[in-house]
Amino acid sequence: MASASVMLQECGIRPSLQRVLILDYLKSVHSHPSVDSIYQALLPGNPGLSRTTVYNTLELFAEKGLALSLDFGEGFLRYDGETKPHSHFRCEKCGRVIDIDSVPEGCEQMLPEGCSLTGTSLYMFGLCPQCNRDRDV
Repeated sequence: MASASVMLQECGIRPSLQRVLILDYLKSVHSHPSVDSIYQALLPGNPGLSRTTVYNTLELFAEKGLALSLDFGEGFLRYDGETKPHSHFRCEKCGRVIDIDSVPEGCEQMLPEGCSLTGTSLYMFGLCPQCNRDRDV
């Protein structure tokens, strides 16, 4: 995988230190973090970082295709550094979000005549394996 700096440049984004840090972090975690969780994770090593910078940077990344912006109806957005087409499952008990490496087949056949598909966004909800085990105990 290309470095964060190269990825930013390829998308026409100036690779500032904070942008590189945020992109590196987002690409390294698979927890679908919020602005606040990214801010809290990066703040100890970067005391000049602000929530506003994290928010604005993530919105820029989403606009340029470096990240996905996910809205699970929780009152805040989550971000995903994996941008290839895929679906998401959110546990209704613990809030964990799990990637599902597929897109439903037949989506294009469901479109009205004359429409073309440019992307999909499928959110599924239920209980993750751990919460299912806890429920059965």
